[in-house]
Order: sequence, then C-alpha cells, then structure tokens
Amino acid sequence: MTRTIQLATSSQNLRPLTFDRANRGRPIKSSFPLFRLPIEVLQDVAPHIPSLDLETLAFVDRDCRQLARSVQFSNVRLTFNDASLGLLETLLAEVQARDDLLQALGPCIRHLTIDLGSPMLTEARLKRYPNLFNFHQRSPELKSVQDTFLGALAIVLSHSLPNLQSLNWQSRVMISTEVMQGIIMSKARDVAINYAFFDLNLDVFDFYDSPRWLVEKFVLDAEWMIQSLEDLNPINVTTDILRAVSPTLQSLSWKGTRLPLKLSFGRETVIFPRLRALRLDAVPMADDSILSSFLSFNSRIISLEVSSTDRNTAEFLGRRGHLETLESFSWLNQHDSFKEEIICFLEANCQLRSLSIAQSLSPTTIDTRILPVVKSSFLHLTSLHLVWDAVTIPESSLSVIGSLHRLRRLWISAGAQLGWCNNWKIEHDVMLHALRPLRQLEFLTFSRDSYEVNGHPLLDSSIEKYYFNAVFPCDQARSLQTRLMKAAWERWHQHRMLKFAELYANTFVQLIWCNIGQYPIKIERTDFGAYAIVESPFRENLRPL
Repeated sequence: MTRTIQLATSSQNLRPLTFDRANRGRPIKSSFPLFRLPIEVLQDVAPHIPSLDLETLAFVDRDCRQLARSVQFSNVRLTFNDASLGLLETLLAEVQARDDLLQALGPCIRHLTIDLGSPMLTEARLKRYPNLFNFHQRSPELKSVQDTFLGALAIVLSHSLPNLQSLNWQSRVMISTEVMQGIIMSKARDVAINYAFFDLNLDVFDFYDSPRWLVEKFVLDAEWMIQSLEDLNPINVTTDILRAVSPTLQSLSWKGTRLPLKLSFGRETVIFPRLRALRLDAVPMADDSILSSFLSFNSRIISLEVSSTDRNTAEFLGRRGHLETLESFSWLNQHDSFKEEIICFLEANCQLRSLSIAQSLSPTTIDTRILPVVKSSFLHLTSLHLVWDAVTIPESSLSVIGSLHRLRRLWISAGAQLGWCNNWKIEHDVMLHALRPLRQLEFLTFSRDSYEVNGHPLLDSSIEKYYFNAVFPCDQARSLQTRLMKAAWERWHQHRMLKFAELYANTFVQLIWCNIGQYPIKIERTDFGAYAIVESPFRENLRPL
C-alpha cells in the first residue's frame, strides 16, 4: 500500500552474480577451498566475506581475484571522483581489448548508479587516466571534459557491462543522443532516470526498424528542455520511449510535473501486454490516447497509482469502469473539482485489496462517500490509507474502520501534512476502543500525530508545536532543567511512544509493526508479553506518497 509500512525490501536482487557468469563461463582452475562449494552456495557465501578479507583473497590467484571483484563491484556508484575515473578508465580499456582479457571487471557489475556532481572535471585531472585522455583527444566534438566522461560512459554502457541488471541515473546533466543510446543498448532491464535534462526533440529511435528497448521496470522523472514554443509537440521522445518499451514493460513509474506540455500517442494505440504496475504522478495528458493504451480493456494491471490533477486523467478514470485484475489503487492527489470521477472509479472496482488516498479529504467526503462504499462493497480489502483534512478524526469514521475485520495494514493521518506544524491531537484511548475489533492487524501507521503537554504556563505547549518546542510536563521540567533539554525530551518522548505501541500490541495480537509519534516501531513477542522496540533512533515526519 505505501512505502512506509511495507516490510524491508529483500536483498535478493542485490546479490553478486554467480561466479560462472562473473568469470564469463571460463573453467575454474583455482584450488582454493571456496571453489569446492556449488556455484549457488558460493553466491550466498561470498557477500559475507569481510571487505579486508576480500582484498587479501584477490592476491591468491586469478579466480580468487575475480570472485573478490564479483562482490566488490556488484553494486557501483559512478561520480566525478578519482575512484570513479579509475573505474571508467579500466572499463574503457576492456572495451578496447574486447575478449583478449583473461579477466574483466565489467562482467562483475550488476547494479550501476550514476550520480554526477562536484567535483567537476578538469583536463589536468583527466591526464592522469591515459585511456580517457586519449579518448578526449580523439573526440573533438566533445566540447568539455565532462562531455568526455559521458561519451566514455555511453561506450561502456553499450559494450562493457554484459551482466548489468539495473541502471539508476541520478544526475542533473543533459542526456545527449549518444548517452541515451548507450542506456538503450545496455543490458539493464531495470532503469530509473531521475533529475536528468532531455531535449524533447531527441531522436534516438529508428521506427522504420521496429525499435525495441527491452526494459521491464522503468522510472522516469526528468526535466525537458525546449528551444522555442514551436517545438512543443505532444508526440516527442517521451512517447517514443514508451512505444519502444511497450512489449516488455512490467512496471512504470512516471512523474510529469516538469513536463512543459501535454502528451499524446495521437491516433495510435500502443499495447502494453506485460504491464502490471503503473504509477502516473501528475502527467499532463492531451487526450485519452496514452491512458487508453495503459488501461485498455485487455490490460492486466494489478497495481495503479495515479493523480487526478489533470482533467483528461480524471474524466477517463470516471468512465473507465471495472478493471478486472486491479488489486491495489493509490489516489496520489486530486483537484477538488475531480473528486466525483475518482469516486466513480472506486465504486466500479470494489474488488480492491489495497486502497490508499494520500491526499487530505474532508471528513464529510470520507464519511459520506469513501467509507460507505468501502464498508458495503470492498469485501476483500486488507490495506487502507486515509488522510483527514481536519485536526480531529470523527469517532464515527474510526468505528467504520474498526468494522473492516480483514484489515492487516492501516495508515491514518489528519491535520497539516507539510512543514513543521503537526496539529492532529491523536487520542490513543479513542483509537484503541474503535479499532479493537481489527484482530488481524499487522501494520499500523499514524503520521503527523501530535500530543498535548501540560507544561509551564509561561512556555508554549500548543499541540501544533509539540515537536518544535519540545516542552516537558510541568512536574518533570524542574528535575531535568540542568540536563541537555532537547536530548532529554527526545528520550522522554520515545519512551512515551513505546508505551503507546505496547498498548496497541496487547490489543492487536497480530501486530508486528507500527509508526507512532514519528518513530517506526517493531513488536517482538515472548512468553512474557509484547515488547516495543524503536527501529531507528531518528524521528521522521512521514509525507504523503
């Protein structure tokens, strides 16, 4: 349902490659005892070797060195620092050597993050890396050393990383045609492009040649550069990308707040046969063509997250009707005038198992439009997230939620959702009474919750400034005045929240996690009772999705 009440993501996908793949299928010649293990067992054991031992292992023989590399370079972050320049230098040399090398570093890289910022490159720094500097001299079209870095990176992506699984771009730089082609030609099936700049007229696909970009999971949140208003065409590189990934795409997260125009497929219908998870965050639509392609009557979407700030999006959902395979729906935000369309969509999809409404709704809307249909028709709902646009939550609303006996995950919030002001005075006794029937509850999240303190009359003890002013109760303030007050208050507040968490744990016997008072708390159970343990010493004010 939400990013905050899910269990920790499995590290299975971050494991190094099996040694046979990292070693490019070459036979093992080492007599080192580790290689007596089956390949699958070796893959599980290798990540647990301490880093210092890996460095020592690399000196034993070639196979041991490649095993160490397969762990050390499984997950790589490229920046403009010297270590990254050295790595790019090595990978560029491997491209030039082709298959002549007995060992290579490129096959070991499984996950690549590109995070280019300071320190910026200079030609003097580049001269310390002969392959990169020679590439710079041979490429007069590259106007700067930064362009040289990106040009070399494009070649490496295309030719030197045969086992690349995921590529995460986190750099505010312009993506050129060469770099984009390098990304497309890479082996990565999980691609995220964040913060980059694109030219809307970038031409990287030859559609006479049936373009295919074999991406399965794609995240796109970029800024788009335009030369003039005449360049604003609803059919551009964005829609070209979607066409190219359509045959293989399984998951798409697309943020459109930085798009300077509305988008369209024109008269074309693009089929996404494998798409199962779709997130559209404020993507401006010129018409129904893109939405009709994503949510056609043949679509098999399981998870849908969408904002309705765009009229075309809201109206399309309002008349779309039932989506047979849909199990999870997340309503990210909405324009006040588009609420009815989204509520119509909810009423047509009562098969949902997970419903998340991250934007604040008035108590009237929740009480009269949302909760009645949830209670009467959402018979399979196990996960619910609601936010009240008020400083209190009506007991009538909580009573309805308490009657949803199948719920396993619940996230509720109220009041101001941004900034330091937390003005929802949560009443835990009311919560416990109303939610007591939820015997299957496993995850419970309260966000933006605040508390009342009877502090000294000369101190501001207002609810909205509870976390900001950190005022002690009057009876405890004097004994603590000689201590570090803020640290002492944090400890007092944490202890207070743990007591609340144990109250919920004793009420909901299946509860294993909750979020209270800005602390994530796990529940451990023994023969002697339930114990609450803070997962992180740092408070976090949860934000809507």
